[in-house]
Amino acid sequence: MTPKAPPETAPETPPQTPADIARLTRARTYDPLPDDPGSDAPSQPWLALPGQWELGVLHRLVREGFAAARDVGFALNYGPLVPVAHFRVPAETRELVVRATGGVHPGPGVTLRTPETTETTETTETTETARNSPVRLVAAAPGPWTFRVVTDGTAPAGVTVVGAGATTIGLEVSANGVAWAAASAAPGTPRIPPDQVRNPVWRLPMRREGDLFVLPAEVLGRVVIRCAGGVPRVFAGESPAEAAAGHGEEQYHDMRQRADGSWESVHELGLRYLSVRDATVERVEVAARAYPVRRRGAFACSDEVLTDIWVTSVYTLRQCAHGLIVDGIKRDRMPWMGDLALGAPASAFAFGDAEIVERGLVALGQNRSGYVNGIVDYSLWWLICTADYARYFDAGGYLRENAARLHAFVERLHAEAGPDGVLRPVPGDDAYDKPVFIDWQVDIDPERDSTALQLLWYWALTSASDVLRAAGHPGWSTWAEVAGRLRATLYERAWDPAAEAWREYLEDSPAGTPYPNLFAVASGVMGDGDVPAGVARVLLDGPRTRTPFVTAFALGALARAGHPDAAVARLRRLWGGMLRAGATTFWEEFHEPEAGPYGMYGRPFGKSLCHAWAAGPARLLPEIVCGVRPGGAGWGTFTVTPSLGALDWAGAVVPVPGGEIGVLVTREQLRVDIPAGHAFRHRGRTYRGPRSLILDRRTEPDGADAAP
Repeated sequence: MTPKAPPETAPETPPQTPADIARLTRARTYDPLPDDPGSDAPSQPWLALPGQWELGVLHRLVREGFAAARDVGFALNYGPLVPVAHFRVPAETRELVVRATGGVHPGPGVTLRTPETTETTETTETTETARNSPVRLVAAAPGPWTFRVVTDGTAPAGVTVVGAGATTIGLEVSANGVAWAAASAAPGTPRIPPDQVRNPVWRLPMRREGDLFVLPAEVLGRVVIRCAGGVPRVFAGESPAEAAAGHGEEQYHDMRQRADGSWESVHELGLRYLSVRDATVERVEVAARAYPVRRRGAFACSDEVLTDIWVTSVYTLRQCAHGLIVDGIKRDRMPWMGDLALGAPASAFAFGDAEIVERGLVALGQNRSGYVNGIVDYSLWWLICTADYARYFDAGGYLRENAARLHAFVERLHAEAGPDGVLRPVPGDDAYDKPVFIDWQVDIDPERDSTALQLLWYWALTSASDVLRAAGHPGWSTWAEVAGRLRATLYERAWDPAAEAWREYLEDSPAGTPYPNLFAVASGVMGDGDVPAGVARVLLDGPRTRTPFVTAFALGALARAGHPDAAVARLRRLWGGMLRAGATTFWEEFHEPEAGPYGMYGRPFGKSLCHAWAAGPARLLPEIVCGVRPGGAGWGTFTVTPSLGALDWAGAVVPVPGGEIGVLVTREQLRVDIPAGHAFRHRGRTYRGPRSLILDRRTEPDGADAAP
């Protein structure tokens, strides 16, 4: 692959402030798309039943993903869109102009007219308006009154109030016209409902290099070609080899002519390279979409490779943000829980963007049957990610509103657990092809109890207990008790005392595989003390995990096991290998030249080269190197325990609710900028913001007071 242009080199002298770290990070960012949301961000409130706008985005992404990509698999058990929503208007509001996503049916005693005329037409329950046309509803008598919005089931049944703030009117909503609740608001535009809002488009010219057209970095967008001759035939690629091959396409390359005579791709394409055939090309550009979020986070250090890894991780995650976090932009373009589980903490360090994380949790947590994405462990990751959401963001309101649903979610899973706490899933017809995933190329014997799966179940139970307790829900103690029983079972049946490590299955089996041991550390099943030597040895020397997804958790576990320098060195080697291969975004699997760099799933270009679950270094580098970790919900308290290793300096800016934490570490000193409303805990003392604190590092070793 063509290497990207070299960014500015690291300064010879260390930066002096966290603001210098932010400037240095920006200087090394090669993202061709602006990150400022600007003044055109959607702000018109649209109202619907709770959870429907999030599901609407999911449904749209799934439709578009199947339409654009050739080989897509996705479990179809995600939550349904409710085609009818009843709205109740308070008595003091006698007249309302609304725009709806479907037909508007006025309730008894309500008349309907168009806003452009003063003529009033009495309507009946069977009369409906044209989709998305504004209508005026007038109540004939005092008292609360109602109307319905009816869709064809492919969009949420929702409404926005024209000419007034919908949220100030106090509309209530119901699925059956009997049980009422406050309507759920989400931002759209005056004409576009929230589920149809897409990332802004920016036009990027492609540069000709030999037989190919090239962008400075990979994007998702619609190709636009001005040319002479017939219909241009195009082949888009994430690599030069894919674009030049002319076969093995992972995307549909259909073209259509525009009114100005140019040609455009019918579908948006994930690409950096393009070949155009059967036409004489004058100009090629890509109408590329960019998630409108500002990079509030930053990381830089004296090792330029590590700095570039952080920058590329953030760009990868941003490219995979399209209303929800999707797995990749070439294929599948689907919202998978594994990508959200890794993307949520990565987003916390890169953007501080709580909205896309919450939308993902709401959308994916409504599976109508079976498991999230049809995968057992993805339901467990949903619970773990919920706890991460509470840890890294201001999620108190979300947890209180969703505590009962979260408790019911765990109850459904617990129905498949035995008295010993062991989860023995029974996948149904709606399960994904690999209902117990763990990682690619990990094949679990369905007749045996996988230790890795049980440790994820333990982690999910303790996560559920923690967030329910924080939300004041009494169910927390139930799941704490189940987790306690499961922990006893695991130590009785899966712990190998001779090897001081965890077995692969809950009976006689090897204790040297990485997955149970890394999940044991990550889940906290062994408590907050030192990690046993055998477990640490497996994480240091055992076979490596297959994908950047699980590898990110493995490296976090390795650092927690007392080997942060080894974790950073492995991260540098694996993610740096993709950079050396010319990557501008990180890949679904690591670079394997001997196996063919781009092949996967038995297809020559099946590997996604821009994959959300490869963005783990966005969290890992500031967390391990700079040592900045939340100590309380939403970073209310935090700790900083650096591990510079061979680095001369490192720094990070971490976006938190209401401000940014700044950290700058050299061998001599540690500077911490504490924002208002947050507190830095260090060596038994608490320092409250806003303030800047400088500590002498020569009096304490790396990793002192490390948080668990």
